Amino acid sequence: MKSGYLYVLTHPSDPKLIKIGQTTRDPNERLAEHNSNYEEYTGQVVKETGQKWVLKTYIPVIDPYYAETVFWGATGIAAVPFRRGIEIERMEWAWVESGLEAAKNAGIRPPPKSRTKPVRNREWMIKQLEGTGISMIGHYRGLVTGVEFQCDTGHVFKQSPGRVAHDKFCPLCAQIHKRT
Repeated sequence: MKSGYLYVLTHPSDPKLIKIGQTTRDPNERLAEHNSNYEEYTGQVVKETGQKWVLKTYIPVIDPYYAETVFWGATGIAAVPFRRGIEIERMEWAWVESGLEAAKNAGIRPPPKSRTKPVRNREWMIKQLEGTGISMIGHYRGLVTGVEFQCDTGHVFKQSPGRVAHDKFCPLCAQIHKRT
């Protein structure tokens, strides 16, 4: 990750027209690109109005991508659908200040949440059976495939390990108790 800047451009044609961007280069270099690249939306505004964007302010940030995300989140504009990556918006300067303050305090993006599936192997199943009076006597082949179990009264039954881990009782003992 490279540190950089979050910058704010304003346009002379409309004081509330704001461009927010992030860069790892000098913000003045990005300004020059925005004013000369007519393929991009910023350049189209320049071509249409004959006026160039002005670098209003910029702040150094540790994680430019994250700072920009935090900025838009602080303004409430991030929730607007169908923006298609256009980071130009008509907004009050107070919103910009709020976003910049949030971006200054953003730091670095948090690590992604672990999406690893919990391990549900033989050792996990044995741990689930602790204190139930049930032991696994067959070969574990996953949560769904039937395995032989034995309860502490001697009943042997075949059931999916997932079901036994959930119920935590012997189905044969349950039937006997049901009859009495």
